[in-house]
Amino acid sequence: MRIKSLVTLILFGLVGEIYACKCDGTGTVKGSFNSSDAVISGRVLSKEIVPYSQTVNQDSVSVIKSRLKDDKQKLQFFEMSYIVKVEFEIVEKYKGINLRDTVTIYTAMNSASCGYKFDVGKSYIIYASRKSYLDFMFLDKVDRNKGLEIKNTYWTNICTRTTEYNNLEADELRALNKE
Repeated sequence: MRIKSLVTLILFGLVGEIYACKCDGTGTVKGSFNSSDAVISGRVLSKEIVPYSQTVNQDSVSVIKSRLKDDKQKLQFFEMSYIVKVEFEIVEKYKGINLRDTVTIYTAMNSASCGYKFDVGKSYIIYASRKSYLDFMFLDKVDRNKGLEIKNTYWTNICTRTTEYNNLEADELRALNKE
């Protein structure tokens, strides 16, 4: 009985390891600036939990659901609420976002899925990408490269330099923006 328990614990440990978030580090400010689609500082206005299906343009939802109809697990995952939708008031734009006062940023609900924990009312520096970092979990390669994300929305996670606002990093970003 002890051997079965030990084997079960080891297997659970391996499964947890497979799906846990892994980061190679956040990199330098300049490297992160260059590799991000958008970099802003802003204050969290609101946040809510939404299904992944609400993070893609609505014209694509039925196509994706049709492709997933034979894989109930992926379809359920596509429709399950585990994404945090965060509305930010943009305070300063360093890269990528023009003519907007607010922006929607998506991230996973928990750090095990690399989600960044935002608090309403707090200010952050956000390094963001147009592309979802979670689509590999249930979208085919065909769909992943189609640009299914909603226009003017972005994604971030704990593997980026996204952080609570600090003047040192903001000053470095301002200098990079002038280059």
